[in-house]
Amino acid sequence: MKNDSIDNGCERAHLRVWDMLPWVVNGTASEAERHDVDTHLSECAYCREEFARQRRVQAVMSADAQPEVSVERGLERLLEQVDAHEQQAARNARESGTAGSRRWAWAACGLAAMVLLEAGGLVELSAPHRSSATYHTLSSPDAGLPQAAIRLVVDPSMTAGKLQALLVSLKLQIVGGPNEDGVYSLGVLGRGHDIEKDIAALRAAPGVRFVEPADAARNEQ
Repeated sequence: MKNDSIDNGCERAHLRVWDMLPWVVNGTASEAERHDVDTHLSECAYCREEFARQRRVQAVMSADAQPEVSVERGLERLLEQVDAHEQQAARNARESGTAGSRRWAWAACGLAAMVLLEAGGLVELSAPHRSSATYHTLSSPDAGLPQAAIRLVVDPSMTAGKLQALLVSLKLQIVGGPNEDGVYSLGVLGRGHDIEKDIAALRAAPGVRFVEPADAARNEQ
């Protein structure tokens, strides 16, 4: 059954733009690439939101940068901050029964930062539990996240742009992870989703290693 959310041409456009966004943000894109991105952003709300987020992250990283500190060490500190805030948010969630939006804000910051570094050739996708943090969802609402419906593990060689284009085409969103095993939790955007069809589409996609319903994982615990 054909997915009516995005056709093949649009999916290729998303892939191309997502691969170019970090270059545009850090000012190294060519004039032609900037023109292509600007044209796409004028028509795509998802990519406009991600472009704005990446610019905010770059501004924060530039303001905090010190010449004598290496980029790698700066990334390590950023990841340590993200991990610390996620651990605190997890403790708060167990106590209150809800997950705060602050956790997602820090996670989004860390993920977008790694996308920017990957584009500059400073990060290689070599370790699943760290490299998978490169991936960042196209749309993440400011308050409230969809409930996790699918668990996903991708190959570390899968680029951020390809993963995001795949999720957008299926109207899926990262709502948690990756954990130390590289597992993402995915939620659905909108109503009327057939989770089994979404899972089948993910399993058929190149670069996907493992997919299962989130409730199956809960039943095993």
